[in-house]
Amino acid sequence: MERRADDRQAVTISIEILDPPHPGKVSLITRDLSKGGAFILVSKEYCLPVGRIVSLRMPGVLWGEKISTISARVVRVTDAGMALQFLDFDFM
Repeated sequence: MERRADDRQAVTISIEILDPPHPGKVSLITRDLSKGGAFILVSKEYCLPVGRIVSLRMPGVLWGEKISTISARVVRVTDAGMALQFLDFDFM
């Protein structure tokens, strides 16, 4: 049985990873989102390694801002994409 600290919601939003392995930014789509993280849909070959810390730019509508920039850590990689844990963000 899977144990999670936060309930996930099936939410599809566009996010940008601002510091991928190559210069520039990469726009991706979420599969689900919780107050602790998100699952990003991307081919496994393009996933970042587990433990990598990145900056994300996300629509801030959920948080009362136009755009939010937060840090996240890659915590899991699957064939469907990668799971990110938010590091400096709290809904509360």
